[in-house]
Order: sequence, then structure tokens, then C-alpha cells
Amino acid sequence: MSRPRVVFICADTVGDLMAGPAIRAVELAAVMAAAGHPVVVAAPTGSGLHRAGIELRTWGDPAELRRAVTDAEVIVVFAAVLADHLWLAGLGVPLVVDAYDPGLLETLEHRRGEPYNAQRTWVADAARHLVAPLQVADAVLVANERQRHLTLGVLAATGRLGSRITAEDPALERFILTVPFGLPAVPPVADRRPLHDDGDAEGATDAAFVAYWGGGLYPWLDPITLIEALPLTADPRIRAVFLAGPHPTPVVGELPLVEVARARAAALGLGGDRLRFIDHWIPYGERGAWLADADVGVSLHHAHPETELSFRTRVLDYIWAGLPILCSAGDVLAELVADRDLGLVVPADDASAVAAALDRLAAEDPSTRARRQERLAAVADEMVWSIVARPLVELCAAPTLAADRRVRIEGPEGLLGRLRRALRIIRGRGEGLVTSSGA
Repeated sequence: MSRPRVVFICADTVGDLMAGPAIRAVELAAVMAAAGHPVVVAAPTGSGLHRAGIELRTWGDPAELRRAVTDAEVIVVFAAVLADHLWLAGLGVPLVVDAYDPGLLETLEHRRGEPYNAQRTWVADAARHLVAPLQVADAVLVANERQRHLTLGVLAATGRLGSRITAEDPALERFILTVPFGLPAVPPVADRRPLHDDGDAEGATDAAFVAYWGGGLYPWLDPITLIEALPLTADPRIRAVFLAGPHPTPVVGELPLVEVARARAAALGLGGDRLRFIDHWIPYGERGAWLADADVGVSLHHAHPETELSFRTRVLDYIWAGLPILCSAGDVLAELVADRDLGLVVPADDASAVAAALDRLAAEDPSTRARRQERLAAVADEMVWSIVARPLVELCAAPTLAADRRVRIEGPEGLLGRLRRALRIIRGRGEGLVTSSGA
């Protein structure tokens, strides 16, 4: 018996250069393909993908997206994308809404300090991107239990908790699925040393102790505290490397915090011997070498609502690479770092604490570091994509509409809706789809 065709819809560019949402779509699609599903990734025009078992269909407008999902039997779509294409809810296809990245909370930080009227417009749009998708979802993916609680609150506010859903699924175990970001099953390969002896890392030497900021400089994060900590360290070998290239999705482009970070570094007189900005986005397939060449992975943030509900994917990369982690307190992964002794957790906005932590990590003996790497490897084994995606695999094996949506779609007009869907499939096959197939 053939398994349902699953279409993943992504608004970020898919290819060699990918940010979090694109990585998540591709890796979850790969798990579904391995489970025997026909799988499609529908991504923006300009994307490219060569992954076994995954077909890429590109889209640039609603008409192309409509053709890309014509034969879908399950649709997995990021919340913000669905909010801008709510017509997807009328297809009669089970909709799995991926809400692992609460954009509303990021927007609050991104727009902080702007005129109130401008903030109000941005925040209202971000709220729509969170609320509207949950009103039509058949299942919701979250990355952790805190995000589950946020989803429960939104569902309660929209009235869906008092609907037929809870009659069939009292604990909402099938409706809200915890599917964290995952990790590759194979550890990174250290086939070169880009942080110590490549031209990209001017001033680096084999003796340097490199603190690596392995992700974008987004407004809700805090690279400035790491920059201010460098002059406070006692060990002269300590230097920092920041990834500061433009976002791979053209509509996002340059990240404004990059220039703020550069200005602060210049004001402190930190040159290439202590601090380096890498001006390009590291290809997804090459990031392992950069991680493997670092000495500590750093993730700092301020204390705000986004922090409480975040799931920092850069921290997962550090775990994958066996790197000691230096992070701010406040999020679930900081709790993991503390509970499993994977590194050091410091208070938010405390440059002195960051400097002391860097000195402590740089002074560790090889045996202490080796024991930590064993703990990191054990955690990495627990977080591979094939494990974290199991709830989604189980759901897609027998997908259904949520009980309240089923009544609307399969009620008196249900037969007509199914006939319309069959007609769409026939037309789609006849017209041909705008596709780019991966090998």
C-alpha cells in the first residue's frame, strides 16, 4: 500500500546556502522519504536541491504554489507561509502547521525602538502569522514544551479548544506534536581548518582558542556582549569568529546587527588578531569543517519573551560537533547545557561572566574536555532527525483532518469538495507541474 504524498512548503531558499526553515524542511522531507512517502519540497524560485527521494518544485507566486501542491495528500507548511496563503485550507488536504519558530516574538525584538505606529503594524502582521494558521491547522509542530504551551494559549483564545478536537483527542497528543530541530546522524568531518589557518581567519594560529558564533547576527541575539568580553579575558589566545554574511534568502538579505557589531568591535580596537567577521554564509554541506575547527560554540541573547520560547539551532550544531557550549540562561537549550554538563551557562548581558567562562574553558585540561565530548556525543545521538521526526512520520502514515475541520469540509458539501479535488489532480497532471527534480 502506497504512503500519502507529503508536500513541504518553504518560503526560504533551498540549496547549498540555507537558513533554519529551509534546513528543517529539507531534513524532515528526507526522513519522510526514507519512511517510504513520495515527498515534494515546494520552495522559492531560485532554489536547487539534490537529495535522494525528494522532488523540488519551485514557486514564485500563488498560482505556481497552487500547481506545486496539486497532488498533495498531506501538506507541511510553516505558519507564516500558511498565513499568507490561507486558500491552502480549502483544499481538503490535512495541513500540518510548523510553528517551531514563533515569529511574533522575534518581531517584537526586531522592531524594538521603532516608532510605535510602525511597530504596531509589524506586530499585528506577525500576530496574524501566528494566529490565523492555528485556526485552520489539522496538526501543529512545536520544538519544545514551552512552545506547546504557547500553542495551547492561542488555541484557547481562538475557541478551538472548545471544539470537536478535544472530544477526539483530549490531551491533544495528535494535534500538537513536539518535533524539535534535529541533527545529522554522522558527525562533522574535520577535513580542513578554516578558523585557524585559512585566509578567511586572518590572524589565526594553531595556538588560538576560537570562540565561534555559528549563525546569523539576528536582532533578538546578543553578539555585542561577546565582543565586549574579549578585552576582559585573561588568556591572550582567546579570539572570536562571527558568521556575518547576508541571509541566503534574498528578501531577507543583510542583517542590520552586523554593522552594529562591527562598530562596537572597532570602538574597542579589536582587529583580526582578536576578532574576525566572516562575510559570507557558510554552505550547509561545509559547515561541519568550521564547527569542528572551533574550540567553543557561543550563543548569547537578551532576556525577553523570544528567549523563553526559542530553540537555538546553532546550539544544536555545537552539540553535533562536540563543542563545549557557552550560552546565556533563559531558554530550554541552556537548561539542557546545564543539566547535562555540556558547557557553561552565564547570565544575560554580562560581559564579565562571558570573559570568565571563556578563560575557564580555555584552561581546561584535555581529559575534562574529552569527558564533555562523550556527553555531547550521547546527546547528539538522541537528537538525530530520524528520532525527533518520529511523531510526524506516525501522523503522515495515517493523516486525517482535525475533527472540527472535517465537519466543515466533509459535511453536506463533502462529496462536491472531493470531486473538485479529483479534478484539480487530473488538471495538474495534464498541464504538467513547474518542477526541478532532485537526483
